[in-house]
Amino acid sequence: MREGKESPRSDALGLDRVRFYSVVVLVFFGLFVVAWGWASNGFMSGHAARPGVDFSVFWSASYLALQGSAQDAYVFESLAPVMAAFGSQTSGGDFFMPWLYPPTFLLAVLPLALLPFPVSYFLFSAGTAYLYVTSLLRLLGSATSWRSGNWLPIVAFPGVLLTLLLGQNSMLTASLAALSMYWLQRRPVLAGVCIGLLCIKPQLGLLFPIALIAARAWRALAAAALTALALLGASLVAFGWETIPAFLGAAELARVQLIEHSPQGWLISPTAFAAVRLSGGSIAQAYLAQGLVALFSICGLLYVWLRQTPAGLRVAMLATATMLTTPYLHGYELTWMGLAIVGMVSDCLRRGWLRGEQQLLIVVWLLPLYELLNPFMKLPQIGPVILILVAGAILRRAGIPVAWSVTCAQ
Repeated sequence: MREGKESPRSDALGLDRVRFYSVVVLVFFGLFVVAWGWASNGFMSGHAARPGVDFSVFWSASYLALQGSAQDAYVFESLAPVMAAFGSQTSGGDFFMPWLYPPTFLLAVLPLALLPFPVSYFLFSAGTAYLYVTSLLRLLGSATSWRSGNWLPIVAFPGVLLTLLLGQNSMLTASLAALSMYWLQRRPVLAGVCIGLLCIKPQLGLLFPIALIAARAWRALAAAALTALALLGASLVAFGWETIPAFLGAAELARVQLIEHSPQGWLISPTAFAAVRLSGGSIAQAYLAQGLVALFSICGLLYVWLRQTPAGLRVAMLATATMLTTPYLHGYELTWMGLAIVGMVSDCLRRGWLRGEQQLLIVVWLLPLYELLNPFMKLPQIGPVILILVAGAILRRAGIPVAWSVTCAQ
């Protein structure tokens, strides 16, 4: 048969086996955290790394904003002492972790410093993890019962575990994306609100208007625009107009120091830009590669969203294209690939597996672990290659007629 019309493959892994592997990963993760806590005297040692390093930035920015010094969050010399005093930074450590977010996210994290750092970190991590798991289960169409065990592969996803250790916001943004796709046909206005809230991390929301226009989802598009404008307006009222040039300055800092001239950053950044720079390419060559990948991603997104494509594949393509388009991406943000995995799995369970799909999804599931270890291994940046393969797999499935699903299901 031609590609895209080959006979369906059996589910060689099986849900029971996937659950078992997930439990094994969670056990090893638990042992790692226990050993880390024991070695650091219950995470109290001032000379050992602690969980929640990235969350320190959020909490410290909230602390400054609550003190009436929101603009100081964008000044590293003002932010660093707060992180050293209250956050997860080691005493006397030499670190550079600036606040790079727009004032909309500063408004979102404003309540964090109302609680002590450890309590705030735990509640933020637990809350965003719960939201992430339940939103992905909704996309999968699975029951959220704890007895089902369907949540295990999501919780054990290395992207989730990495995000929990760092205290990052990627599960929050991925949850907003997942819920927007779940509600798009059911409650388009609510879907648009979720998309508008992605203005807390603008580079992850750039492709949503393209998808909504392709789907002629005008109500969702209008709700997204109004939500983003309202959140921006509220942040300006709370913190003042001066935070806008401060944020633009932070974005320029990120471009120069964290994207274009950061060899260590390239090792954990699954982007075409990082892959080219890590292999010795110039900045111009890296931007060219990133632009070509972004063009491919947008064309693939339009191909999927302009057709009568199953909802799971639309979700998968939007998440994958988002990851491929931005040049500023880190390994913990691969939580967004959980949407792609869930979207593809939902379609594969309904219409059958094609050759190589299960193996590819396993590699994607493990990719955050590769990004975590790569600073020590110093291997080539394979992230964009894997994501391009995922996009290709989605496009292959999108070319299969929906009517063929009856044959695949047999």
